[in-house]
Amino acid sequence: MKLQITSLSIPTDRNPRTLRILLPDDYETSHKSYPVLYMHDGQNLFEDHTSYSGHAWQVLEALEQTSTKDLIVVGIDNSDLRLFEYAPWPCDAEAKAFTKIQVGGLGDVYANWVVHTLKPWIDQTYPTKKEKEHTFIAGSSMGAYISVYLATAYPNVFQTVGVFSLSSWFNERQFLAHLDQAKIDINQRYFITVGRFEESKEPSDMNDLYIMNSRRFKDKLIQKGVHDIFYQETDDAHHELAWRKIFPTFITFIKEKCTR
Repeated sequence: MKLQITSLSIPTDRNPRTLRILLPDDYETSHKSYPVLYMHDGQNLFEDHTSYSGHAWQVLEALEQTSTKDLIVVGIDNSDLRLFEYAPWPCDAEAKAFTKIQVGGLGDVYANWVVHTLKPWIDQTYPTKKEKEHTFIAGSSMGAYISVYLATAYPNVFQTVGVFSLSSWFNERQFLAHLDQAKIDINQRYFITVGRFEESKEPSDMNDLYIMNSRRFKDKLIQKGVHDIFYQETDDAHHELAWRKIFPTFITFIKEKCTR
């Protein structure tokens, strides 16, 4: 597979947003069309030297490990506006104690861009399977948060959702209220994983908060009638090495019902 780097204008930023697109080697000549996985924090996905932590998810290696050749992965880089773009609502008082300033609130604009600008551009530029059944989205931490928002705000666009270390504590009250009123498609598929030691190797309130975020989210999905849920609590922490470890399992989850 080959990694192509390009960019696309985005309304939240004066600078075009970098896109890292992993493509099958023969996508230009195969006469095939491919399902697409959209992911956030794109610079953390493919190469260690571009990753915030110095460790990437190793998405390419995961595809090779799972013998997955017929998939396009679109990594959307984050920017200095990450905490604004990945949250549909401004952070609540508890979260502001961590962020120090009022952030969040641009998530709806970002989500609209993903659905109405980015996806159509990808579909026009590359040989994709455009239907919902072949369109997936995933992210970690705040990237998981905005992935869930995208999937639940646009249930007719995304079929399978990867939720790694959900950070809905950012504004849990608004998040749960959104889920209550959202018209979630009960046929969507959710892959949810969270570490027991997200923020500390010792027991802590933040560790418990991450666990409760994921459990409450899973329970809301069940209440809504969603039945295809993978849920796992691991002994890992809040970093790319943990998400790298579980990512091949997510790819396998996608492939279980991905018709080619």
